Amino acid sequence: MKKVAFFLSANDLDKKYSVPALELVKLIVELKYGFVYGGTNKGLMSEASDLVKSLGGHITAISSKEFALKLKKGADEEYMCEDVADRKRKFIEYSDAFIALPGGMGTLDEITEVIAKRKLDLLHKPIAFLNIDGFWDGLIKQINDMYKHGFSPYTFEDMCFSSSNPKEIMGYIEKNIEE
Repeated sequence: MKKVAFFLSANDLDKKYSVPALELVKLIVELKYGFVYGGTNKGLMSEASDLVKSLGGHITAISSKEFALKLKKGADEEYMCEDVADRKRKFIEYSDAFIALPGGMGTLDEITEVIAKRKLDLLHKPIAFLNIDGFWDGLIKQINDMYKHGFSPYTFEDMCFSSSNPKEIMGYIEKNIEE
């Protein structure tokens, strides 16, 4: 089973963010991909794992000792990493594709780690952003400015895909995930 890592918020979010995010999670399960996430029992992370469980999907929780008290029980697989750096390595090693939903500093940290590995040609797995209401536009512009000014050999579009439409994200993942 191919597994898709979701970098998402542990906060309760406005419906304009949570509804399309959960639609994308549902599509992942319907297409028989495993759901990989940070394992937290709060906010959108908890909602997403509840949805996956209700649909009979496969859940992998990758957490670290800093978050042990927030770990949600019930995942099919659980990994407890030594620290956040080890956790990010496990996400990258274990997942076949990556999706960033609107989120905070943790989400930004996780997805930029993946992009940095892609920029160095150390990773060739699909990377997608659910860009609801232009949430990721600033990051996209920054990465393209880095390319424009010679700080990166790749544009955002060379490394990643962005859409506000969950079905377009899934189309990209399906087209680019390695068999």
